[in-house]
Amino acid sequence: MADTAAIRALRTMDLIPFILENPGISTHELALRFSVTQKQIEDDLSLVFLCGLPGYTPYELIDLTFEDGVVSVIDPQVLDRPRKFSNSELVVIKLGLQVLREINVDQPIKLAKIDKLFAKIFSDFDQIPFVSKNVMSSSPYYADISKAIYQRRRLKIQYQSISKDAVTERVIVPQGITVLNGNLYLHSFDLSAREERTFRLDLINKCELSEKVLEEFSLQNSKEVLVELWVDQEMLNFIERNSSIVEEQSKVDNGFKVILKVSNLEWISRAVLSHAPYIKVISPTSLSNEVNERIKRLLENYAFFAPN
Repeated sequence: MADTAAIRALRTMDLIPFILENPGISTHELALRFSVTQKQIEDDLSLVFLCGLPGYTPYELIDLTFEDGVVSVIDPQVLDRPRKFSNSELVVIKLGLQVLREINVDQPIKLAKIDKLFAKIFSDFDQIPFVSKNVMSSSPYYADISKAIYQRRRLKIQYQSISKDAVTERVIVPQGITVLNGNLYLHSFDLSAREERTFRLDLINKCELSEKVLEEFSLQNSKEVLVELWVDQEMLNFIERNSSIVEEQSKVDNGFKVILKVSNLEWISRAVLSHAPYIKVISPTSLSNEVNERIKRLLENYAFFAPN
């Protein structure tokens, strides 16, 4: 069998758990076990040595040695167990396949491929992870929104903003749908604000398909600001989820210092509030002051309504 990039990637992910279970194993024995040459095993180990978690500083890289043909793993990072989907990963995969089915309902060839992949992934599991009663049904406009994304069409929506306690009408260019904490979120470009906006699907009261988009809207056209944050080491997943806008990242005491390129200060303000005190704004000062003022008002409100 030809050693494709996919096959090599799978083999390298299997190498570390196997070495941990067989400390001091030689590259020759590994080559026999994985049915490749000793040179290929050494190349794979060199590749693994350069891999790790986002950030890719010495703190996040996989640490191993293979001197004199003997292999030892010092720090396996996340590759300390054999390849296996976690329940969270299975939920994401299942939900993703459901979304693909919804988008391709009128394309039987694609549907057949999706169903085949679904059966292949979940056939060996006694219990498929629970996904709350078809999350797509939480919005009656899911089909229209999916069509707008696929066909590059504008949407006119009426949106109920919880934070501002107001109903507004927007004309948007939808760009994608994601799931977070059981809710569907629509990422889009707001044509009025000329900025990126995110909307919860269940808070969209009305949705109307408009004409096709005649131009491509780039988020680079919106005003971007560099925001410096301190992120607790327990909140590393926040950095990973937003890796596309991370400009710099460094390890500091009890956490990380990161610089994000942000086009929506309201979004980052809410993100910091929702993760407080594990994320704090370092700069700009105006954003830090705004977040601190919001926290102060929230605490005052809690104190006012708290029972005596």
